[in-house]
Amino acid sequence: MRHPYRLPTLVFVAVVLVVGAAWLWQAGIPAPESAAPSPRKTSTAEPSAPDSPGLADSRLGRALIGKGDLGTNWGTTAGAATWRDGLLKGEADRPECQELLDAVYAENLLGEPTGATAVAGFDDTEYGAQVRYQVGTYRKAEIDARLDHLGQLAEQCQEFTSTTASGRTYDIRVTPVGLPGIGDAGQALRMTVTGDVEGEQGGLTLDVAALRVGDGAALLTHGGLYGINTDTTRQAVQLGAQRLQETFASKPQPSEEGEQEDPVYEEDVTDEGYEAGAGESESEQDQEQ
Repeated sequence: MRHPYRLPTLVFVAVVLVVGAAWLWQAGIPAPESAAPSPRKTSTAEPSAPDSPGLADSRLGRALIGKGDLGTNWGTTAGAATWRDGLLKGEADRPECQELLDAVYAENLLGEPTGATAVAGFDDTEYGAQVRYQVGTYRKAEIDARLDHLGQLAEQCQEFTSTTASGRTYDIRVTPVGLPGIGDAGQALRMTVTGDVEGEQGGLTLDVAALRVGDGAALLTHGGLYGINTDTTRQAVQLGAQRLQETFASKPQPSEEGEQEDPVYEEDVTDEGYEAGAGESESEQDQEQ
């Protein structure tokens, strides 16, 4: 059965819509958007050029260290270690030490990069230690100022306490570490955190090293609850500085487009490359039994 009243109704609705749209246009009120999505306008503003030349992500990845550089017991990380939140996130008893603790926890000791960055993480399957290594392009003056400030904080906060959100208090000791002959500028420290760890008296040993090579900079953290191998830290810092220098000194080749293989480097590890404080030059695994 036909319904002749539909045609007049549709005509009336169409007239109302036309009149309404005209009134909205005259009143300056935007009409409702249609269901079909309209193409978004893109900003024509271009990002400001960095002060120092940067590298593409693919090339910067060549400056990273690999799990094979650390030893046979190392593999790709399964995620951030639980001790980061449990032991490094807390309230220090002095503001300058709070600044140091926050920077170590957030791993932002290098500041804001001016170009691309690359990060790699590795886990020690035998002792449960973890290495995180990041590289990027930064402004020389800013990096050098940050490195100097890190050295000052390490001197000022050789001993302090930190209280976590759960109310546990930990004793923290910071020992400055020398990096002679590695990179154009650098600072390193060893941080030990002792207290109640998983219901037992224990502690975290964490090496932190930051260095600059030309316009590039790198940050290494190496920590674990059962001690860490000092040689691993030393070797990673030396090899990382070498790769950073070669990466920033090299020019992109046409053959670099597409899949790239990791370059092979000869390891040249010497005891002069990473000088720690008293009692920190051991080459064997430092464990607390």
